[in-house]
Amino acid sequence: MKTYDSKDSLPAEYKNALLDLLSFQADSEFAGGQRVEENMKYATRPEEAYRLAKKVMEEMGHGWYCWELMAELGVDVNARVQHLVQNRDNPDPKKVRVINGFRQENWAPLFESWADVAMFSTAVTPAAVAFLGQYRQSTYLPWARVSERIWAEEKGHLAFGVWAAKRVLEFDGEEGRKLLQAAVPKFMQIGLGFAGRPSDDSEHFARYFELGLKVKTAQQIQDEYMEIVEKRLKEIGLDVPDDVQPNYDMRVGYATSLPEPAKSGVK
Repeated sequence: MKTYDSKDSLPAEYKNALLDLLSFQADSEFAGGQRVEENMKYATRPEEAYRLAKKVMEEMGHGWYCWELMAELGVDVNARVQHLVQNRDNPDPKKVRVINGFRQENWAPLFESWADVAMFSTAVTPAAVAFLGQYRQSTYLPWARVSERIWAEEKGHLAFGVWAAKRVLEFDGEEGRKLLQAAVPKFMQIGLGFAGRPSDDSEHFARYFELGLKVKTAQQIQDEYMEIVEKRLKEIGLDVPDDVQPNYDMRVGYATSLPEPAKSGVK
């Protein structure tokens, strides 16, 4: 399959599809960092606060890495970051593309304690590891290279979740275990729905595969997610609940398509 590097001339359809995926990832990664920062209020000790702050920096960094690629392709990424900073609680879907799960009104109700913060990184981040890891094989080589770093840092965020959960058990004992276990289903719902519906056979979704911009189906990502999350929950000593249904609404927010090339921060 043909690959492209920086400064290569890109076919129009390929560039459109690439920008579609990059904008979705970049905007959502940065917005995700904004949401994670809001969870600092649940930090229980200095080390917890430090490690969560590191995660905030890395999530925003993922947005930056992808925006840099978009800037090379003619997109005004400064307009996008300024909009997200100035409208963090209610970004305009006509200007940026943020998944539903990272919108403040959907995010905030999920969290009531540090146990929830720990379980988000334990039971949702495995989906990001599986989903974003596929872009390491993208036919757009700059994105493939950047994705290696993003994938490694996402694995670090998963390790943070396991560490944070073990700290809950260490300091809060059986009461902490109950809080962690109770949080597993609500975050597994999000993880299972992260990649979208396995039944999605839309034309634009198929084109991503034909162009080499995606390499895994939603079902493959969901299967990989379950393999990872089951292993991590077992490591912590928590049970994997039965019959958790995917929440696909937290993944989506704005219908993906193959848009015209974006020349400004507004798409």
